[in-house]
Amino acid sequence: MHNTTISLIGATFFIALTHAIMPNHWMPFALIGKGQKWSLMKTIFITAIAGLGHSITTTMLGFVIAILGFHITKYAETIAEPMAGSILIVLGICYIVTGRLTHGTHNHNHSKFSDKTIAFSLFTMLSLSPCVAALPLFLAASAFSWSKLALLSIILSVTTVSGMLVLTILAYTGVKKINLCGVENYEKEIIGCILTLIGIITLIVH
Repeated sequence: MHNTTISLIGATFFIALTHAIMPNHWMPFALIGKGQKWSLMKTIFITAIAGLGHSITTTMLGFVIAILGFHITKYAETIAEPMAGSILIVLGICYIVTGRLTHGTHNHNHSKFSDKTIAFSLFTMLSLSPCVAALPLFLAASAFSWSKLALLSIILSVTTVSGMLVLTILAYTGVKKINLCGVENYEKEIIGCILTLIGIITLIVH
C-alpha cells in the first residue's frame, strides 16, 4: 500500500511536470505579455490564474473518472484539447491581422487588445485542455481513499502551476531582452505566427 502510494505520487509529479513544459502552457503567456506590454508581475499573475483553471479542470475530471470510470476521457481527447488549440490559432491570426493593419503607423498602443479579453482567452484555452495523461491516476487512487485523491490533486496543481510560472518567467525575460531592431514593426505578426504554430501543433498532437 505504502509503495503504491509513493508510486502514484511520483507518477503524478512527473506527468504534471512533463505536461507543464509543453510550449502551449507557457510560451503564449510570455509572447502575449510582450505584445500587450504587460509587466512581469502581471504576466505571472495571469499565468498563475490560467494554470489554476487548468488544474481545477483536470482535478474535476479526475474525480468524475474516479466515480464513473474512463469514458469521460473521450471528452478531453476529442473535444476539449482541439478547442484549446483553436483558441491559440484564433489569437495568433488576430495578432497577425492587427499587425498588418497597423503596419507603418509607429503607434502600437491603439492596436492593443483588451487585457481582459486576452486574459480570458488564455484562461479558457488552458481550462479546456486538461492533463489527460494524469486522469488514469485518479482512478487508481480512488481504489484507496478520497484523501489519496485530494493529495494527487494538490501535487498536480502545485507542480503544474509552478512549472508554468518558472518557464513563463524565463521565456518572458528572454523575449524582453531580444532587440528586434529592424523587425520591430513586425512584432505582432511574429507573435501571431508563433501562437498560430503552437495552436496547429496542439491540434496535431492532441
